[in-house]
Amino acid sequence: MSQKLNRRSMLAVSAASFLPHSLRAAESEVLSGVGPMVGHVSETSAKIWFRPDQPGQYKLLVSAEDGESYERAFQAEASETQDLCITWDVTDLKPETRYQYSIIDNGTKSTEVNSFVTAPDAKLKSKISLAFGSCADMASIPLWTQMEEQGAEGLVLLGDTPYIDKTDLRTAREKHRQFLSVPALAKLIRHTPTWGTWDDHDFGRNDSDGRLPGKENTRQAFVEYRANEQFGHDDQGIYTKFRYGPVEVFLLDTRWFSRTEPSPVAPDKPTLLGKIQWEWLKESLRSSDAKFKVIACGMIWDDKENSESDDWGTYSHEREALFEFLGDQKISGVVLIGGDIHCSRLLKYKTEAQVGYPIHQFIVSPIHDRTIPKLNVPHPDLIKGAAIPHVWLRLEVDSTREPAQLHAEWVQMDRQPMWDITLDETELRRD
Repeated sequence: MSQKLNRRSMLAVSAASFLPHSLRAAESEVLSGVGPMVGHVSETSAKIWFRPDQPGQYKLLVSAEDGESYERAFQAEASETQDLCITWDVTDLKPETRYQYSIIDNGTKSTEVNSFVTAPDAKLKSKISLAFGSCADMASIPLWTQMEEQGAEGLVLLGDTPYIDKTDLRTAREKHRQFLSVPALAKLIRHTPTWGTWDDHDFGRNDSDGRLPGKENTRQAFVEYRANEQFGHDDQGIYTKFRYGPVEVFLLDTRWFSRTEPSPVAPDKPTLLGKIQWEWLKESLRSSDAKFKVIACGMIWDDKENSESDDWGTYSHEREALFEFLGDQKISGVVLIGGDIHCSRLLKYKTEAQVGYPIHQFIVSPIHDRTIPKLNVPHPDLIKGAAIPHVWLRLEVDSTREPAQLHAEWVQMDRQPMWDITLDETELRRD
């Protein structure tokens, strides 16, 4: 049996069948709250998030499934200052290994036993699958279940997940609690690593930029209710990245810094990313040795061609500078992912002169049922486009093949066919 099939089998096995004695001892009353959620995982670590109903001390118990001696407890306090949200950092793990976990209070209550699998060893060949989606409401729809059924080993939320549309802290927290309590989503994230960035409606308001008053409140709520590896820098922004086997994903923040300072690439024009995020992105891409590099954000990478300004077309000076940088540094394997527009689209930009190969953009939106057909506009680089409800993107990367291959598939909730594309690593590098 292949390594990939072994990992898929691990994901399908009930965690309760590996319940260690320390977890059984705590199992008497069910501990209520929001979550738990598996956040960022690496080869050797994981973040586990939970929001209990009451403040106090809580313990995360973690045990290895493979019979090894890993069995540890991690303590944390739920406080009102963080809206009772807790994130534990679980360390000293092994790559591509299944672990079980449960959360207990100081008494007799515990959560059910759940599990997670650490990321594959990046030095070894593997085949992985990630789910991407944007624009979701509070409906418990089969789409979330379908992601797991089709083998998604991680979930990436691209923004408008959820819709908040206010900047007061109380509302932002309430909306995040409601979203993470959606039954089908809650079931998925208990054992599926979850990462996220935001777009305008979870940042604050429609078509909003970094000048929005109150953005510090929505950032605080986002940091409390997500478990990314990092959240920007110095309490600014929420950009992050993660490596998962043969792919590295760079999740950008295209809201917090926009129009707050001159562009680092064109001082006479406003910025989208801000100087520090721009330098972080360049250094992160330069240092990545992943076969494929996904640069993802909430907004689309071209022009919506409407009255709104929240798209990369408005900041084309930074997009073009990024393409020039990829070409100058001979960075291979880059694809772009965007959301926001309630349409799904596939574009292939003619960037051979700048980058050395064509850059593809995968737009996936919406998870909910509200489409905007007028935003499915003509474009000279458009290959496919449609305004279809309940859509997510399944991204599979396979480095067990020669050459390594990336396959992107747009998936409808009702399983009606859409489109897909397969790219191998030789198509995404300078000759």
